[in-house]
Amino acid sequence: MATQFVTDENGKRTSVIISIEHYENLLHQHQRDLELTDEYKKMMDEMLLKEDDGTATYVSAEHIKSKFMPK
Repeated sequence: MATQFVTDENGKRTSVIISIEHYENLLHQHQRDLELTDEYKKMMDEMLLKEDDGTATYVSAEHIKSKFMPK
């Protein structure tokens, strides 16, 4: 099925008609983009625990940039 557009009286696209298969693929891709890995969740939990118990270490933005910028 070809993608079809619904337009207003001025010819401006207001909606799109796509196949169910294409729609489901878009939903799946969106969900996959939002999923957090277990490793990321663990890292965030550890960071929040350190914040709660006062052992978190804070550094400046310049310090972080220096780790990634070429010297």
